[in-house]
Amino acid sequence: MSTTVTASDEIAPVRLTRPHAEFMQIWEEGYVSNHISFENMQTPGLLIAEGGPLLRPDGSLDRVRIRAFVQGAVASTESFRLRLQRSFLGLTPPAWVPDDDFDLDRHLVFSDAAVDPATADLRRLSGAEDPVFSLRHPLWRIRITALTDGRVAVGMMFHHAMTDGLSGMRLFSTVTQARADEPFPEPRDPFAAVQPARAWHLPGLALEQWWHREGSLGAAWRSYWSRPVLRRIRRVGARLLLPLRYGRGGEAARRAALPPRHSAYRALDAGLAGRRAREHGGTLSDLQAAAMVGAWPGEQRVVSLRFPVSFHSSAASHIRNHVRDMSVSGDADADLAATVRAIHRQVEERDDDKPYPAAPGLPIGYSTLLPWVSRPRFFAGAKILDVAPFPASLGTDSLAAAGIMYNGRLFIGANMSTSADVEQTVGRMYELMTGLPDPGRPVA
Repeated sequence: MSTTVTASDEIAPVRLTRPHAEFMQIWEEGYVSNHISFENMQTPGLLIAEGGPLLRPDGSLDRVRIRAFVQGAVASTESFRLRLQRSFLGLTPPAWVPDDDFDLDRHLVFSDAAVDPATADLRRLSGAEDPVFSLRHPLWRIRITALTDGRVAVGMMFHHAMTDGLSGMRLFSTVTQARADEPFPEPRDPFAAVQPARAWHLPGLALEQWWHREGSLGAAWRSYWSRPVLRRIRRVGARLLLPLRYGRGGEAARRAALPPRHSAYRALDAGLAGRRAREHGGTLSDLQAAAMVGAWPGEQRVVSLRFPVSFHSSAASHIRNHVRDMSVSGDADADLAATVRAIHRQVEERDDDKPYPAAPGLPIGYSTLLPWVSRPRFFAGAKILDVAPFPASLGTDSLAAAGIMYNGRLFIGANMSTSADVEQTVGRMYELMTGLPDPGRPVA
């Protein structure tokens, strides 16, 4: 990325840099194509940490310590210093470029008052109620809130354009610690000697990167003509018109597409749930999707839900979002084991070389399950006790669920409209996945 040139012993080295840009995939570009999809794809997450290392003797947040940790562990990581840059004349997709006006205060928020965890709005704790991200700066935010039981809530908002579920779990590991006594990373600017690419740089950089990736004239020719030229022209036209259509529909369209939602979560014994999944003839992911179907409270009982299929590989490590959604269906009144087997069969029989067909039934939402780590992680020296996951669902999904495996437990979280009882629904999912009575929201 850089070269040092020395003219003579008397002249100090001059550092020459090339513009830095990481181009978005087409799927990611859709997440920032209008104000509704951009806001909808702000994905919350919530960590509950022990309070001791994060609190001062008077019980207030130790803002200096927390800020030092976030500055070194999060804000010094490349992925968290990149912003979006649109291309000149829309000739290429947008690109991620270093933010040369980075300010940590835009990304770190402290709540002024302690909150009761038994009644707290989980989405507010996560930061989902904070202002919409700015397109001119990195698309993430951390909100720190003291809880009245002595623990601390660490809300994390990431935009789905910068990461998907699996790459998001890797980011979680990057910005947490393996040991409580691990020294904080030293703050740094990972792009201190790098020039951010400007709009006019992007077409040339895209051509150069594409040519390098293809490796030969024949491969480049085949790659270019593998996609219809008319489609490429339409994409360029859409990017050119983006300023005119980005805010289409205004606040009325936003209210229709993003109705108020609320969320709930439960903590399960991962081993118990895994055994139950195997007994019913499926995987843990199948069991979660089947429990979601079985917990559905609506009048229409045959339902379908979206289910991610991952294509992440080391051969394409540069692709942050590398999944396709398929649909599976089930009967909410059927026996749980039958639904687990039916969903497992649908997933196993898919054909990845063809577009996935729509599944029968009322589309209700989305289910995903992600592994994180099997040992404790720490935030600024504080052990992470709970993880409250929220799925990156559509605003109009009736029920969406996500699971994260962490430190021997499976945490399941769900989103529903505020007109529905999300606590009862996620509690029913807990019962179906464990065979045990719902214990209610986890508390200290």
